[in-house]
Amino acid sequence: MEIDGLIDVLKRHEAFLASRAGGKRADLRGANLTGLDLSGRRLSGASMTGVILRHARLVRTDLSEANLFGADLTGADLTGANLTGADLCGVAMRDAKLERCNLTRADLREGQLMSSVGGELRQMVPDGPTGLVGAITRGARLSGAKLANTFLRQADLRDADLRGSVLAYADLAKADLTGCDLTGANLTGANLAGANLNGAILTAANLKTANLKGTSMKGALWDDTDAAGVAVRPPNVRPVASLEQGLRDILDGHVAWVSSNGVQGRRADLSAVDLSGLDLGEVDLSAAVLSGAVLRRTRLCGAQLAMADLSLADGRAADFSGADLRGANLERATLIGAIFTGTGAAPFLIRDRMEWPTNLKYARLQRACLEAGDFGRVNFSAANLSDADCSRTVFAGAKMAGTVLTGANFVGARFDDVDFATAVDPPRFSPSAKVMTG
Repeated sequence: MEIDGLIDVLKRHEAFLASRAGGKRADLRGANLTGLDLSGRRLSGASMTGVILRHARLVRTDLSEANLFGADLTGADLTGANLTGADLCGVAMRDAKLERCNLTRADLREGQLMSSVGGELRQMVPDGPTGLVGAITRGARLSGAKLANTFLRQADLRDADLRGSVLAYADLAKADLTGCDLTGANLTGANLAGANLNGAILTAANLKTANLKGTSMKGALWDDTDAAGVAVRPPNVRPVASLEQGLRDILDGHVAWVSSNGVQGRRADLSAVDLSGLDLGEVDLSAAVLSGAVLRRTRLCGAQLAMADLSLADGRAADFSGADLRGANLERATLIGAIFTGTGAAPFLIRDRMEWPTNLKYARLQRACLEAGDFGRVNFSAANLSDADCSRTVFAGAKMAGTVLTGANFVGARFDDVDFATAVDPPRFSPSAKVMTG
């Protein structure tokens, strides 16, 4: 299609969407738009069956409800694009960039666009059925999307919202689903062999007859998940009773290791151990390994957890009141409803010179209580603090890139040197203010 003709089509479609005179729905069926820059354009509801958009730039383009059946989007950049409710059946998306793309209710099921050549039917898109091989869909919104039978091998779906999506019999072998929200998703018969589901939410998901051979599910939430007929189950969390040493002996050995700078005793490794409901108040677990541990409703009041590894831990409703979390790693930990009243999480000072900040990147802190805690210079990037109680909390110098702060209580909180530029629903106060007054 000639550029002048395309510009006219786009202008008429804009008028059509605005119900202005001369408006006409865009008809780009079969058009070759390879490599073109259509970023920010409004193509909502456009007819684009079989369109060729190989390596095109479609950053933040509005393609909601558009008909893209059988389109070729190989290598296209759809970062931040809106594809809500779009028909993407049979679309080729190999190596496409779909980061932060909105694919809510999009139809990505298998389909093939055929054409008649010399009396013979031929497939128009050479890649075959819908394929997202090598596609980067990190942080994409795919809730309610139809992805049954879709080819998603090795796709980057980290932190994608896949709630209620249909992934029945989809091929997700070796796909990266780290931190994905798959609540209520239908994964019946899906191939998840070798996939990474670390920190994923699989609550109420349907995994009947799914292939989980070699799947990594460290820190994944597995509540009410239906896994009937699954031949190879993910590694189970270890019960305390299965430990070679008793828990008390492990804790005593760790104290000896800490006090002797590693000369005596042994560093505690409680990774993927179920410690839920235990009383570990005042216990010294400094620099201990608790990655993927289950700490649901565990009492850790006043515990020494400086420099400890709590990444991917399930700490829902755990009590960390007054604990020492300086320099601890809590990346992707699930801490919904946890209590951090008076907790110290400022950077850990190494040899009186180097600061080691506490890491809460991607942590789930919805409805958590951080009241009167010291979280200065903590990395909260992409963490979720929705409805958290952060009253009188110190956040001076904290990193808030992409942090969700919807509904959080910040009365009396300190925000010296905090950049809220990319945070979601940040607190509102005058630029000169450092303390929220209510």
